[in-house]
Amino acid sequence: MEKRLVLIQRGKSDDTGPLREALSNFGWSLETIELSDGEPLPRSLENIDGLIITGSDINVYEQSSAPLTVY
Repeated sequence: MEKRLVLIQRGKSDDTGPLREALSNFGWSLETIELSDGEPLPRSLENIDGLIITGSDINVYEQSSAPLTVY
């Protein structure tokens, strides 16, 4: 049985190809949600077996030019 893993990305620079391939080899199905594209968060975690949340594309010293966005 395939296990469902949801990846929530805040930025677009993350390359999930290698991660997707590695997880697939272990029987995981990876669904990606890109918050920067306005994709909604899951309403429930009921049918999700795992969750990964990545950071954003900015560094802490760049906060004045790219303030934190709360989703």
